[in-house]
Amino acid sequence: MKKVRIGLIGTGRFGRLHLNVLQQLPGAEIAAISDVQKDALEKAASDFGLAKDICYTDPFGLIAREELDAVDIVSDEKSHGPLVLAALQHGKHVIVEKPLSVIYAEAEAIRKAAAESGRQVLVGNISRFSQPYFAIKRQIDEGRLGTIAAIRTKRNFSKSWFHGFGNRVHPVFESGVHELDLLVWYAGCRCTKVMSYERNMSGYAFPDLFSATLVFENGIVASLDSSWMVPAGSPQNLVETLELDGTIDAHIEVIGDQGTASYQLAHAGLSVWTDSGALHPETTLWPTGPEGIGGAIRLELEHFIHRIAENRPSEFMPLSDSVEVMKIAEAIVESGQTGRPVEL
Repeated sequence: MKKVRIGLIGTGRFGRLHLNVLQQLPGAEIAAISDVQKDALEKAASDFGLAKDICYTDPFGLIAREELDAVDIVSDEKSHGPLVLAALQHGKHVIVEKPLSVIYAEAEAIRKAAAESGRQVLVGNISRFSQPYFAIKRQIDEGRLGTIAAIRTKRNFSKSWFHGFGNRVHPVFESGVHELDLLVWYAGCRCTKVMSYERNMSGYAFPDLFSATLVFENGIVASLDSSWMVPAGSPQNLVETLELDGTIDAHIEVIGDQGTASYQLAHAGLSVWTDSGALHPETTLWPTGPEGIGGAIRLELEHFIHRIAENRPSEFMPLSDSVEVMKIAEAIVESGQTGRPVEL
């Protein structure tokens, strides 16, 4: 298979994770990188052995490179929509970290532009590639749980991380989109009604927590609770591979009339006890093993590389689902601010 020539935008923690994995994949070639922070850009180029002449502080300059097949967007959330649209206008395929955008109308514009350009837009909803979440989806599809009545979800992040996000983006677009994508995937239909509440505890522009109830076309009632208030003393589970210490405390439960299925991301399946505290290393998302970085992040990027090389849509992660997630997310923000339900 001819290598897919990729330009990566954003060399922060997750961008560096992408660079690590892409350099492992035989079907991918890192042909350019970009970051608006020159120091971060130069460090990434040095750490990953990349030439200076393929480095850009202007992401739109990278997008304009004719020889690129695809752009991997791992920059801040509000930049995603404009960068995706620019890449499509330049005839590039796109891999974009979640969220697709932070504006529903922009997400719809991306769907239209992708269809018109004949290029693929693939959103990095990593949970779909995590084996426990995929196993639950298989149980649903095989009818083992019967008719699904309700889905309960939560995702809590370390309080210390909110200092970097509290004035940057509403948490529904950062922590909430993981569960929203799972809800759309598991429900298999569109959401019709949203009611949400939020609370601001730390005084930043955006709330520390929100709680939402969703109703889907097939009658499924779903709940989503998310906060950025996990204390520093909690057992850390992001302690390998990703250049970030902290905790993701996530749980999902699918309730059917013939059975239930549940998964908890933060658990003590693997424990490391030291003088400085207890660690519960997470081993499904991006574990480092004898062949490098594996887990969901590698499966996700491999899937995207194959779909781009073949220029065919992903049946596993369709763009339409990510657009639907943006519609729901925007409704959650509106409902939380007005105190009224939002009909979709």
